[in-house]
Amino acid sequence: MCAFAPVLRAAQPVRHLRPADRAVLVDTVSVPVEHYRHLPASRLTGWDFMLQADTLGFWPLDSAIVSEVLAGNVPQVMRSFRKVVIHTAVTDSVPVLAEPHTIELLVLPDYVMVGTDEDYVRMPMSPQAAQAIARELDCSLPTAYMVDRINDVAEGRLDIFPFRPRGNRNSDPIVYQDHNRVLMRMFEMRGYRLGQFISGLKKDIIQTCWRHLSPQYPHEVVIYGWHHPDGHPQQPMFLRHADYYADYSHGVRLVSNHVLVDGVHYNLPDLLRHPVLYVLLSDEPHPLPAEAFHDTNH
Repeated sequence: MCAFAPVLRAAQPVRHLRPADRAVLVDTVSVPVEHYRHLPASRLTGWDFMLQADTLGFWPLDSAIVSEVLAGNVPQVMRSFRKVVIHTAVTDSVPVLAEPHTIELLVLPDYVMVGTDEDYVRMPMSPQAAQAIARELDCSLPTAYMVDRINDVAEGRLDIFPFRPRGNRNSDPIVYQDHNRVLMRMFEMRGYRLGQFISGLKKDIIQTCWRHLSPQYPHEVVIYGWHHPDGHPQQPMFLRHADYYADYSHGVRLVSNHVLVDGVHYNLPDLLRHPVLYVLLSDEPHPLPAEAFHDTNH
């Protein structure tokens, strides 16, 4: 289905990790996604969608994912955010972090999927499709720092389940579905349920300043995460696949654009673009450029 995606040369990503920062899950808070408020419950099963997906090329499938997610064909638990609160530690070398801060995020509990509560598939996609969905849901893709903090609050942890690469097979929709079945079985064995924060499921498609610092290849997909139970990510930040590449291990987790910092409301894209405040939710050396939030070539 997907043509081979060349490995591209790109700037070496650098992060200044802050392991002392901590995050907690506020289990009593569930905030509806406004986009879905008046849409009916999904009647499209993951199985039926994958029958369609298997007949489509990469970009038509990408468009179909966007259409179905925005039409409300997602499980009920993906129609509400859960609250994650980050407590930053004091970092004297960074002025804005010279005192601790409390940051409240609203995060979807799992990766973007299509289907019903009983029959669903987590869908890999291009960064353009991810941005299109995020824009309509008033959300953003996370930074690597945010992925780490979301991993901190996991209510359960799975060992990652990689498939051996065989040509381009891992980019076929049938493998997306196979991997999803494995995860569902692992949930059953551990007593986990859809809607909990469970780590070890996918590599996140993320936002990073480094994608825009490689001008020769400005359209890579950037992936990071797939944490082991000990908290170590299987996938370091990687930005050397073209944006028309996806495989079963990629996922899209969205964060609401409505953020509270010490009780003050901020727009998440504005915060990540701010020349000083961006470090509250990023451990990279530069803020995100404005164009990071406008991937419209889809």
